[in-house]
Amino acid sequence: MSNHIEEIQSIQQRSFIGRLGGYAKLTGPGWVQAAVTLGGGSLVGALYLGVIGGYQFMWLQPLAMFCGVIMLAAISYVTLSSDERPFVSVKKNISPTLAWGWLIATVVANVVFCSAQFALGTDAAQNNLGVLPETKQPYVITAIFASGSLILLWLSRQGGTAAKIIDNVLKALVAVVVLAFMGVVVVLGFKGAIEWGALFKGLIPDFGALFRPTSTYSDAIAATGSSSEFWTKYIAENQRNVIIGAFGSAVGINMTFLLPYSLKAKGWGKGHRQLSRFDLALGLFIPFILATSFLVIATSSQFHARADGVYSEAAYVNVIDTRLSATNSEFNTLTEESKQVLRGALPQAEKNMGVMLAKRNAKDLASSLEPFLGKNAQLIFGIGVLAMAVSTMIVHMMMNGYAISEAFGKPGKTGIFMIGASMPALTGLLSPILWSGQTKTALVVPAAVIATTLLPIAYVIFILLMNSKKALDSELPKNRILINIFMLLAAGVASFASIWNLVGKASAGGSTGTQGVIGLIVLPLLLLIGIIGFVKRNRA
Repeated sequence: MSNHIEEIQSIQQRSFIGRLGGYAKLTGPGWVQAAVTLGGGSLVGALYLGVIGGYQFMWLQPLAMFCGVIMLAAISYVTLSSDERPFVSVKKNISPTLAWGWLIATVVANVVFCSAQFALGTDAAQNNLGVLPETKQPYVITAIFASGSLILLWLSRQGGTAAKIIDNVLKALVAVVVLAFMGVVVVLGFKGAIEWGALFKGLIPDFGALFRPTSTYSDAIAATGSSSEFWTKYIAENQRNVIIGAFGSAVGINMTFLLPYSLKAKGWGKGHRQLSRFDLALGLFIPFILATSFLVIATSSQFHARADGVYSEAAYVNVIDTRLSATNSEFNTLTEESKQVLRGALPQAEKNMGVMLAKRNAKDLASSLEPFLGKNAQLIFGIGVLAMAVSTMIVHMMMNGYAISEAFGKPGKTGIFMIGASMPALTGLLSPILWSGQTKTALVVPAAVIATTLLPIAYVIFILLMNSKKALDSELPKNRILINIFMLLAAGVASFASIWNLVGKASAGGSTGTQGVIGLIVLPLLLLIGIIGFVKRNRA
């Protein structure tokens, strides 16, 4: 495996622009990160971001990902400055408990949330692209996804030219996602459907949106009269959840595990540290920002503060029922017929609010764009969403291969790697059952609690390693004060978002509430274990 050291040394002598061009040809792990983060979660988040915040929230995704990239850059520095594998380094220098918690949380996230990508891909294939739309056997599609992904991963383990296949496939899939959604925005722009002034103004951060609805809702809220207080609070709460959630989900727990192992798999070392930073910018930050921004722009143009947009009845009813249950404590116990009477009796202004705030999916957005794109709307969006799902499911399997290989102490062994990769493939294959109804809830809630609890811990792990003389020796960064400030800010924001998420679950009641409370108890305990372990193992 060529490490391109001589080429890198030559590139380092160039100007910033020259380094961008030179490093662009050598990027790899950053694209893998983009492939996993540009999945179903990013799609749903960007769609609702456009619905609830419109152009005024254009600043959110770039800022959230910037914070994530700060931590990933720190993770790459620690990884490339040490010859030890990250899992071993954490066990030795901080705590075996945290090392295993980090690994187990990664496996849980991969196995559970890979099902979501299979479900998303199946939905795109059937509803957007018309592939087997009437089939009663979605397993045909999920079997193709699982087998195709595993074959690609097996080829990537063979070395030589075959090893480059997975990198090229993932780069191509990320490019398809970006180009598909960019094409939509270009068409909308030419047809005058985008408010460019509002868009550029929306790139300026506005944290006031944590506490008040964006100004575009003012007239609609005023029209609801005595109910305006409810709608003001409802919109502000949803905006707040979206903003905080974006900072907590830009980088997932499994991405913190993936990056070190994808760097090691490439054979990168100390000489690749500058390349790794450019790789994160070119392979992760830019594609992510482009894809999600295009989605937010398209969604904003069609749905934000509009009562005439395409929507699903179920999404509309969900908003309206929240409004009705706020003033009628017995609403949820009524028959469906009685509920429907109350829904119909609401003033038109409140029904309009229900339409404006209803969540949308990719099919809703594609349908709304048919006047601009014609029948190609479903095709274009279907291709983009399918590429999102496929790229993410492949990387979920890859991450699990790395994690299971490390768990059994056999990194680099193809057999155990493929066993690990097959675990998410199996849950994905069964996604028509697993990702629906009560089964979905039973899987998602505990998995989300585990991942949410361990993400701040993963960040703390690498902050401690960045300051560990034992782990880095002479490679301790010289400007550690400034680096620590940036890392603590990024980790602090993500930790606040995680705690906010856990508090929300804890207040939900029932089993979800219990799991949220457990997460809130375990988080500080793990933090304490990590700090005590670090101090004991790094005494001079």
